[in-house]
Amino acid sequence: MKVTIKDIAKATGLSPATVSLVLNNRPSRIAEATRARILSTAREMGYRPNSAAASLRTNRSYTLGLIIPDIQNDYYATYAKGMEDACAECGWNMIFCSTNNSPTRERQAIEALFTKNVDGIALVATPSKDDENDFIANRELILSMKTPLVQMDLTAYKEPINAVISDHQKGGYMATRHLIALGHRKIAFITGPSSLEGSQSRLSGCKKAFQDNNLPWDDGLVYTGNYSYASGLDGIDYLSDKDFTAVFAFNDLMACGVYCGLEKYGLAVPTDVSVIGYDDHFVSGILSVPLTTIRQPIYEMGKESTRILIHAAENPDAPPVVSKFDLKLIVRKSTRKIR
Repeated sequence: MKVTIKDIAKATGLSPATVSLVLNNRPSRIAEATRARILSTAREMGYRPNSAAASLRTNRSYTLGLIIPDIQNDYYATYAKGMEDACAECGWNMIFCSTNNSPTRERQAIEALFTKNVDGIALVATPSKDDENDFIANRELILSMKTPLVQMDLTAYKEPINAVISDHQKGGYMATRHLIALGHRKIAFITGPSSLEGSQSRLSGCKKAFQDNNLPWDDGLVYTGNYSYASGLDGIDYLSDKDFTAVFAFNDLMACGVYCGLEKYGLAVPTDVSVIGYDDHFVSGILSVPLTTIRQPIYEMGKESTRILIHAAENPDAPPVVSKFDLKLIVRKSTRKIR
C-alpha cells in the first residue's frame, strides 16, 4: 500500500500540514530536528512523492521532451544522451520520442508531451519529402501551447524559438576546400533534404569553396539524400555513370553508404575515390578506411539545449537564445592527394 503524508504524520505525531511543508521543501520555520525526523520517517516507511499531484499544484513537471527523427541514428542518440545527462545533473527528467521520419508521428509526439505537462521541448526537425510546411505547422503547435522550444538548427527560425546550431556553411566550405587542396576538381555531393537549413547551408559552403577557387560548379554531381545509409548507396547509383574523383556526403551515415556503393562498382577508397563525411559518427574512426569528416560537438549541443530549456522554463520572460558551436576538420585516411 502506498505511504501517504497522513501516514507519516500519524507515525511522527505531527500534523499533515507540517509533514507536507517538509516533504515538499516549502519555506517554513520548522525546527531542523523536526525536519530531520520527518525525512527519516519518510525514508523508513518508503514514501514516494506523487509527482503528478505536485505537477498539478505547481504547473511544473521538471521534465523536458525531446523529439528526434530516428533513435537508431547515432547523431540523434548522442544529442539525446547530452540532454539526458544535463537533465540528470539538474535533477530534471526527460521523455524522448522518435518519429521514424514521419511528420504525422512528430505531431502525435508533440500532443503526447503536452499531456505530460513538460516544461520544454527540444525539436530536431523531421525531414519533409515535399517542403517545410509540416515542420512549420508542428512547431507552431508547440508555440501555441506556450511551451519553451529549442530547435537543433535554424530551419524556418523565428523568435521566440531558441536554437542550438553549428555554422554549417563553414562546415561545407571546410570539407570542400580540403578536397580541392588535395587536387580534386570533380567532386560529387550527397546532400541532406533541401528543406532543412543544415543541408542548405552545407551546400552553400561547398559552392563558395568552388567560387573562391575559380572552379566551375556542376549541378549534375549533386544528389539529394535524406541522411540515411540507404541514400548514400542510392547516391552512388545515381553518380555511377558520371566522372568524379571525390564524394562529400553530408553526414557520416551516408558516407558509410557511399563506401559500400563504391565497392559495388569495384571502386576503392581512397585509391579510386576520396570520401569525406560530416558529424564524426563514432564508427568513423574504426572503419576499414577511417573516414575524414567534419566534427560537430553533438553531445555538448544536447547539454546546451537542456540548459536553455530549463532557463526558459524558470524565466518565462527571458529572451530567446541562439547558441552556436564550432566545427573541426578531422583528417583520416579516406581522402588522398591526386595530381
